[in-house]
Amino acid sequence: MSETVVDGVQRLPENGISVIIIGAGVSGLQVALESWRKGCDVVIIEKAPELSPVGDFFTITPSALTTLKCYPSMHSDYHERIYNCSTHVYTPSGVQIHSKFPEWRQPGVVTAAPDVDISFLKRRPVFAKMQLDQVTRLGIPIYWNESVIAVHEHENSVNVVTASGQEFTGDVCIGANGISSKISGFDAGPDVAVQDSGYAIARVAFPRSSIKSDSLASTLLKTIDSEPEFRVYVGKDIHLILFLTPDWVAFAFTHADSDNAKETWTNLKRPSDLIPYLEKAADEWDPAVLDFVRSAPPEIVDWKLRWRDGAEQWTSDSGRLIRLGDAAHAFFPTAGNGAVQGLEDAVSLAECLRIAGKEFITKATKVHNKLRFERVSILQQTGFINREELHTADTAAVTGNREKANIGFFKIGRWVWNHNPEHYARDNYDQCLAHLETGAPFHNTNLPPGHVYQPWSLSSETERMRAGIKSTLKENGDWSA
Repeated sequence: MSETVVDGVQRLPENGISVIIIGAGVSGLQVALESWRKGCDVVIIEKAPELSPVGDFFTITPSALTTLKCYPSMHSDYHERIYNCSTHVYTPSGVQIHSKFPEWRQPGVVTAAPDVDISFLKRRPVFAKMQLDQVTRLGIPIYWNESVIAVHEHENSVNVVTASGQEFTGDVCIGANGISSKISGFDAGPDVAVQDSGYAIARVAFPRSSIKSDSLASTLLKTIDSEPEFRVYVGKDIHLILFLTPDWVAFAFTHADSDNAKETWTNLKRPSDLIPYLEKAADEWDPAVLDFVRSAPPEIVDWKLRWRDGAEQWTSDSGRLIRLGDAAHAFFPTAGNGAVQGLEDAVSLAECLRIAGKEFITKATKVHNKLRFERVSILQQTGFINREELHTADTAAVTGNREKANIGFFKIGRWVWNHNPEHYARDNYDQCLAHLETGAPFHNTNLPPGHVYQPWSLSSETERMRAGIKSTLKENGDWSA
């Protein structure tokens, strides 16, 4: 069969692979798009009645946008709202101690997605709606309000059953259904317990118009009409982020003592509930910042940061079931990479399915898993390191010292954002498969150059921090920009 073009998207010939995706989040929608583009027959099953409007902003770096050019309409939609913001570090009292642009926006830098004007942050609901619109234009079916209750894996197929009695049969089932979801029969890798990390994050996005023009908070907005700002205020065991744009603003702060936080987005707090957390973290706060927090609507989410240690296996033993995104690897917001790695997963897995074809589909999922695990694991660990660096920052040392100011997510590394997951899967598939089947030598190169991977866990990181031992993760290999 020949290639076809739908909505400007060039689709490879149909390959006979039937893909069932559980979950219509950012990762689930992207793997649907990528799998369809590679010639697969795709269906999405989502337990919610519609696309969730929940969420504020997240970071999407170039490595997650390498295939955006393949979707002309979505490419255009993405560029309708670009936040080319500068990034800053402040003391709680409001003294600016560091300022820079993201690493991939430095002069002369060419990224893995040169056709995309990379926005440092995107509003999550807007990004997901952009994906959903593209899914709709391509005619990929989504079954809303369908809760999957059982998955049955057979030698040559997978059967998925929903609470309403619907049944779906396919060649492979992708679980893109989040960190805590459990489905009978979906046995893809070990069942690793979800744990309380001891931290929570309070966050909300709201229209700029909610801030009164004559308020103290409004003084923070006077310089952002031409250049949005991403501000981080570093305090004792806390950091507060303000994201300021001409139309939307947001704040998020990660704090210890999550006893009162919940595991769902239904735990809403008033702005006044959050002020004690901030006052506990610093003796003096910029009054404008406190007023900004008080200006927020009374629906602030205080989300318990749950953690699940990384499992090296994301597939079932046979390979017809595979986890994707948060379902495979939990991320803390301080990593600034959760959504990015879910999107990279989608691109990598779809390319592996294309290379393998229907006959060797169970090999494709395992190769993808091997290609991705170490990269993802290292970036998961940065969530701990970044939070630690932000929560223990020596503001005097940071002031005026560019190198010392590269703390937290201000230091990312070219190896992270300049990766192309599609090309990597294509270039390394055969060698990785030979390694899995015969033990032939293979080492991932989608890591910091020179990095030696070291297993770790929530327990090992907690013990290290309690002992006052500084992490050497970002000294393991080349993390330069």
